[in-house]
Amino acid sequence: MTVSGGIDTEEPGVAALLGRTVEDGKRWARAEIGFYKALASDRAGDAGIGIGLAIGAMVLAQAALIALLVGLVLALTPAIGAGWATLLVVGVTLALVAVLALMARGRLRRVLRPASGGMA
Repeated sequence: MTVSGGIDTEEPGVAALLGRTVEDGKRWARAEIGFYKALASDRAGDAGIGIGLAIGAMVLAQAALIALLVGLVLALTPAIGAGWATLLVVGVTLALVAVLALMARGRLRRVLRPASGGMA
């Protein structure tokens, strides 16, 4: 207790200051957690919308590809007949699928290869 100009002023002790510091730290940690929860929620909403839009784009692209393949069959039908046109378009499409699948497999094998250079 200190007497200053006739007025008693009491300074908090070390234990009280330490208690305040701990409480301030807890409040700060709760505020940080709240901030990151809000940030994660906001970003999750954006990610959900983005994923939905990407799926919609892929569905439309697939529909356009189907329309293109049907158009090719229809365009080739007068020249070589419906059966041969269908067989030709399906054969070329499956060949393209095989090439893309082999390329994808090679890339995925590179991703899944064991680490080199002593890294685990």
